[in-house]
Amino acid sequence: MESIEADYKSNFGWLPDNIKNKIGHFNVFPLMPFVGEKAKHVPNKRRDFYKIMLIKVNSKLYYAVREVEIQKQVLVFSNPQISYNFEHLEGIKGVFYCIFNKHFLISVGIYKFNNYSVFQSNGDHVFELTEEQMNAVSDIYKKMFDEIASDYV
Repeated sequence: MESIEADYKSNFGWLPDNIKNKIGHFNVFPLMPFVGEKAKHVPNKRRDFYKIMLIKVNSKLYYAVREVEIQKQVLVFSNPQISYNFEHLEGIKGVFYCIFNKHFLISVGIYKFNNYSVFQSNGDHVFELTEEQMNAVSDIYKKMFDEIASDYV
């Protein structure tokens, strides 16, 4: 299982100062290390953190027990209970993602996060979006970028 610290080191070569704080960890990124000529392969493995990806790409997403073909824009939820990897059939057209750990969920009052189907191993993890939904979720990610860049704790 890949730790959140190993993910930072592998993808960015650095660790944020607040990675071990008591309120948990949350961060948001454009998916830059995984697109274009410098794209990295996403190996099939489990991670000890949660990830929500907004993706606009023609690809296949492989879970341990199933395969999902993605032809439009989707919102993908991953969690520590499932392993996954992507096979991109063409270039990614636009994507953001956020990562967080269970301590962050608890700090914001979500104690029974396994009750949500997106956090269960047999739940729904991929949601196809309309163009309008894609724009709305993109706006949420932009607000997250603004908040992360602010000095608000």
